Amino acid sequence: MERRPGVAYRRPDGDPNRFVVEAAGEARLDVDALPRTGWLEVTAEADRERLRAAFDGDVIDVTYRLEIGDEPTWVRECGRWEAGGDVVGYLLPASDRVERRRRVERQRERLNEFANVVSHDLRNPLSVAVGNVKLAKESQGESNDERLDRAHEALDWMDDLISDLLALAREGRSVEETASVDLRPIVEAAWRTAGADAAAELVVDDRLPTVECDRRRLRQALENLFRNAIEHGAPDESSSGGRHGGFEADETGSDGKPPDGAPLRVFVGSLPDGFYVADDGTGIDPAERESVFDPGHTTADNGTGFGLAIVERIAQAHGWSVSVTESRAGGAQFEFEGTDDGADVDCEGPESGSTETDSADR
Repeated sequence: MERRPGVAYRRPDGDPNRFVVEAAGEARLDVDALPRTGWLEVTAEADRERLRAAFDGDVIDVTYRLEIGDEPTWVRECGRWEAGGDVVGYLLPASDRVERRRRVERQRERLNEFANVVSHDLRNPLSVAVGNVKLAKESQGESNDERLDRAHEALDWMDDLISDLLALAREGRSVEETASVDLRPIVEAAWRTAGADAAAELVVDDRLPTVECDRRRLRQALENLFRNAIEHGAPDESSSGGRHGGFEADETGSDGKPPDGAPLRVFVGSLPDGFYVADDGTGIDPAERESVFDPGHTTADNGTGFGLAIVERIAQAHGWSVSVTESRAGGAQFEFEGTDDGADVDCEGPESGSTETDSADR
């Protein structure tokens, strides 16, 4: 006879407080630690009513926590009533089922997140575009051109927002393929896309770490951070506080020369277990650092609010953590940790013909 997983049990008279072990299958539950009486006392208080309610039905199928040992144990109880009034069934480990439920809940939250954006943020520029096209049909000359320009801007905004939404959904998945690569070529490729034409200078440590990563996704994260620094980090022209201060003397620009004349510097350097991207701009208010990764959070009039959310999703997909703090020069510093692959491997630069990835801003 095939052994069933979990623990076969009987509850005399259908009493949820009594538990009689009849057979044990897989040893994924500590049978000796399971109480024979006072079962509800070791059931998590928040789950007790759900367990009691399960016994009101003809078939019992309920998931709850047992507080035995240092950590709560999720179990699934599947039972049925016998003619004599006893309940018989199986007690199973429920960690897999709970994890699936959590994944479903996260997916539901993400769908709600997208639905809110589509229903609100897309409706506004669509209304602007439709209204201005309608007015343009009724007017002529410069007024007509101005109306069409406003409609075009609104449609461009919608295109940016849709691109960011698609990127946010795509980058939340597991990474597709990873390799141990030298970080510097990825940094330089991302800068050519996001920062080469800006009034800013890239400053890179003489030696960056190797990381185990999906090169394409990491490049997108770096592009988003570079754009974020350029669009939000530049201080007022009259401000000199923090400019060119606080970073290592051996850091050089992308051309190998000190970037003394750059109005904004963006730094990439090593951490004990990762790397950072920083700038010497205006920084991020400490009160906002907890929310900068929230989808839709933005301090810019033309920002979609998804750039940094995409960065966080890419980091999480790699199993890394990303946080924001103040740089040594007074600007913003984004720190990636948990990226150490334990190797010291050089890698060729980005493949020729690589294309620009989706843009995003904070």
